[in-house]
Amino acid sequence: MAPSFLLTVFILFPLAIADKSPPLPSFKRIYQFGDSLSDTGNLLRLPGGRMFYPADRLPYGETYFGKGTGRFSDGRLIVDFIAAALDLPFVDAYLNANGSFAHGVNFAVAGATAVDEDFFTERNISTSNFKPPISKQLEWFETHINSSSTSKSFEDSLFIFGEFGGNDYFPFFRQGWSLEQVRANVPYVVAAIIHGIKRIVQLGAKRILVPGPFPFGCLPSQLAASNNASDASAYNALGCVKAFNDFSSYHNGFLRRALSSLNREVSGDGVVIVYGDYEGAFLEILEKPSSYGFDKEWLHKACCGAGGNYHFDQTKPCGTNGTDVCPSPAHAMHWDGVHLTDASYHRISQIVIDQSISQLI
Repeated sequence: MAPSFLLTVFILFPLAIADKSPPLPSFKRIYQFGDSLSDTGNLLRLPGGRMFYPADRLPYGETYFGKGTGRFSDGRLIVDFIAAALDLPFVDAYLNANGSFAHGVNFAVAGATAVDEDFFTERNISTSNFKPPISKQLEWFETHINSSSTSKSFEDSLFIFGEFGGNDYFPFFRQGWSLEQVRANVPYVVAAIIHGIKRIVQLGAKRILVPGPFPFGCLPSQLAASNNASDASAYNALGCVKAFNDFSSYHNGFLRRALSSLNREVSGDGVVIVYGDYEGAFLEILEKPSSYGFDKEWLHKACCGAGGNYHFDQTKPCGTNGTDVCPSPAHAMHWDGVHLTDASYHRISQIVIDQSISQLI
């Protein structure tokens, strides 16, 4: 990344270098695993990778890059803002043949799951166009570190493992499983995440951030799907669907407990694992939107979309015919109904940097 580009990043990222922020570790590289919340272009380059949301073209990327980069936002993602805060260039996608991996690699793929495909097959859940799960992303990582040009020491590296979860659960919801039935899958999903973390620890990872999913019931996609509910008690004070928020909270609580246990197991090896509270950061912003610069009118609507109370139509994904973009993405939380705006990722990243990454020193 050219120096002038780095300067631009920091001018647009005042919060992450504010005086009130705690000191950050001196990381030199970032290794990212995950799904569409952190994919910086792998699905775009994956042979046969179908993009339901066309993140390869405008209006995706319109706020920051001026073009579609494969990021599912109008601009940057949390990993991009973390890189900027650490004075590092953006982390290139593993499948980018022209990428520079001197400062880390991004293995995340939109649509990725924690569990393997056979988990769904055994439960009669169809998964068309299955994306590389944790196990495949770990294979890529091992291939990368076994290359002759790659350092085998990760003392100065930040590993971001996730988030994972949404893509593991929603295929079940879409095919008629109840919340209680899907809740029984949480231990398996979390076990797959923990198994993946143990593998990167075996391969040398020392500092690991493990984010959990955003509140499912606050996403415009889920709000639109529940929009015909006549019972006002189905929604909480923030306007989110209670049952789905309870579900994501259950997953995150289960994950936190598993991480606490794993931390005790590996602490003697100098490994530190910290939970990344994406859920808490999201809810903090939703509770105090004006403090973070968001317009209350666009707290529950997709900035890019079509029709309805939530400006979201599953049959008209952002960037396709019949959709439009809200007047000011910088003041909207949600981008396409499933993913967030550059502005949201900016503010969430600052909370995560202050509360979580600072603990990895």
